[in-house]
Amino acid sequence: MKTRALFTIAALLAAPLALAHHSAVQFDFTKPVEQKGKVKQFVAANPHMRMTLEVTDAKGTRDIKFEGHSTNNMYRDGYRKGMVKVGDEITVRIAPMKNGEDGGYVLGVGMSNGEYFGARSTRSVDAQRAREVAESK
Repeated sequence: MKTRALFTIAALLAAPLALAHHSAVQFDFTKPVEQKGKVKQFVAANPHMRMTLEVTDAKGTRDIKFEGHSTNNMYRDGYRKGMVKVGDEITVRIAPMKNGEDGGYVLGVGMSNGEYFGARSTRSVDAQRAREVAESK
């Protein structure tokens, strides 16, 4: 009886976490763009990396939030703990929001010292190839 009650409680507590995970449908992987800024926050934790950049552009200065791969995927794509620090000036390659709002899905990060980590083969690359093939016909 205790085991069943504990299992039920654990399942109820875990349910919101499972529902919180979302798809990447809000990002446009067919039109990657670059965004430069200063790191205000960088969290390399599952299920997704999260980052806030202070960006200054034609719209003014503001904080923009981004998300990216899991730490496992980031590590396979060159990320190492401590590479990104608050205050670093970086360039992120992102799949922007489809609705035009600030933010996006991080495909790659270029550091001011020349280091880079990011997806080597992403949906954005596949989409670009598909467009090029379609345009060549």
